[in-house]
Amino acid sequence: MDLLKRVKDFIGERLRGQSPLLLGYSGGPDSKALLYALIEMGGVPLHLAHIDHAWRPESGEEARLLAAEAKQLNLPFHSLRLSEKPTRNLEEAGRFARLSFFRSLFDKIPFAALLLAHQADDRAETALKRLCEGAHLAHLGGLAPVSVLEGMPVWRPLLAVRKTEIHEFLAARRLQPLLDPTNEDPRFLRTRLRSQTMPQLRESFGKEIVENLALLSERAIELRDYLDQKIAPVWQERREGPEGIAVSLQGLERVEARHLLQKLGSSQGLCIPRRLLEPMLDAAKAGGRARRFQVGGKTFLMDGGCITLILADCKLFKISKM
Repeated sequence: MDLLKRVKDFIGERLRGQSPLLLGYSGGPDSKALLYALIEMGGVPLHLAHIDHAWRPESGEEARLLAAEAKQLNLPFHSLRLSEKPTRNLEEAGRFARLSFFRSLFDKIPFAALLLAHQADDRAETALKRLCEGAHLAHLGGLAPVSVLEGMPVWRPLLAVRKTEIHEFLAARRLQPLLDPTNEDPRFLRTRLRSQTMPQLRESFGKEIVENLALLSERAIELRDYLDQKIAPVWQERREGPEGIAVSLQGLERVEARHLLQKLGSSQGLCIPRRLLEPMLDAAKAGGRARRFQVGGKTFLMDGGCITLILADCKLFKISKM
């Protein structure tokens, strides 16, 4: 199945009505291929959003070129230039800035979804990164075709498309993407994965591994969705208030309780370290005196099969009658 047909099938299955789509557009190979596939489809109401991180001297000129391209295509173009370069963790800071910008546009315009141009190689690299970092099975997937970020529906039509297919699509149409040299900078983990680790793995195993890692990502997402369904009744019974969030682990298997605890943390932007996760579960299941655990400046109270995430310094509501 070629790239254009994949995009047509993906969008055709999901887009209803005339609400526009917002495409995160860097002008690089992936987002340019997605843009022109959507244009070839026809009938897709589309806006482009570009953020100039101002990390490179030429980024301002690139933003102007993309604005001119959008004008020529008669597409609305939204752009933002950042005023300061982060001093640490450029990748994470860039991701946060992009999501914040996209979220601000969603607040003004009723977009049906945010389109992101992640492709199969990105998916494989994310799965490998999370595997090496020791992520739990249900969290190896990372990139899903359909998800929600910061309250925004996110669609990724190219997740089943290889990078080589994207270059072939562009070459056939004589489209010239912008090439960001930071994507070749070995200071960034993603660059090292792409340029060093993945080729070494291919050489060591004597075969292509992208498909296998992408499949691992798909299966991990299936497991996450299954666990979400299993814990849904308990999660829906949680108690929330200004003091905190309380939830019971009664009736859950350990793998389900682990998933619930991680979901509780992520609901408040907390990532529970692996070194704490199992002791927290042990404490929640055990009888006797309640135990407290500090994660990201917040307190988890584990007591008699129940967990309370304390959000305010006030008297906790009781959860024994849940």
